[in-house]
Amino acid sequence: MRPLSKAGFVLAGLLLIPDTYLTAQPPEAPDGAGAAQAGPGAPGGRGGRFGRMGQPVQGTVTTVAAGKVTIKTDAGETYEITPGENARMMKDRQPIQLSEIKPGDMLMAMGQVDVTKKTVQAMMLMDVDAATIAKAKENLGKTYITGRITAIDADSLKLTVERQDKVAQVIAVDEGTSFQRGMRGVAQEIQAAGGVAGGRGGMGVGRQRPGDQAGTPAAPESITVADIKVGDMIAATGSVKNGTFTAAKMGVAQPGGGPRGGRGMGAGPGTGADAAPPPPVPPPQ
Repeated sequence: MRPLSKAGFVLAGLLLIPDTYLTAQPPEAPDGAGAAQAGPGAPGGRGGRFGRMGQPVQGTVTTVAAGKVTIKTDAGETYEITPGENARMMKDRQPIQLSEIKPGDMLMAMGQVDVTKKTVQAMMLMDVDAATIAKAKENLGKTYITGRITAIDADSLKLTVERQDKVAQVIAVDEGTSFQRGMRGVAQEIQAAGGVAGGRGGMGVGRQRPGDQAGTPAAPESITVADIKVGDMIAATGSVKNGTFTAAKMGVAQPGGGPRGGRGMGAGPGTGADAAPPPPVPPPQ
């Protein structure tokens, strides 16, 4: 299980609650009182993103017993998760019981994290079964990709993407690639392509724009390749052509959803603010 970081998914992703799954790096604990509560999964001072659900923690299930779930993070730490009395437990967007969570599954818990005791008092649990995670690992970089743009080659229309498994991959875009602002319109395609899909409001997922009718999701905003910046987060579907993953549909989000520096295609490298948690992807092997 892997917590969110200052520079890291959620997706993670990440996750969209309850549509996504996230991974990221351990965060820096905030200064001052309460630092012990800001352990892995706690976005250090950015907990407001998750509202009343608390802080997110993610990892691989090792045991389920006595009303508790034990998980192991990618960093090798063990956390004990205790669902609250009214905790929501979800899998494939459907409610589940604790007994349906199995060892080997990837689990994301949201709630009160105690980094010292390595415990989570969870208000929400989101489970992805081991077979789905294995499939997502196999397809990452082949039928879909998620991560952060670290370099742009405007002449050849190539982007270097730091995937969530920390692998740098060069991908291509062409005249057939469609681009949109935010991740919401790409999530279902990612899932259909064999990924663990989802998104977050903080990454432009499901946001309403001025003039949108209340309760009606805004249609994704179409953008062009010139709008893409170094530091942006992307989620894309596509296929491998001539040895290079070529994007067919790409969602693009600013890091943090706020202002940031950087220049687009044709303007050379840019600099970005701390990257927002990226869309959900399987953890490193």
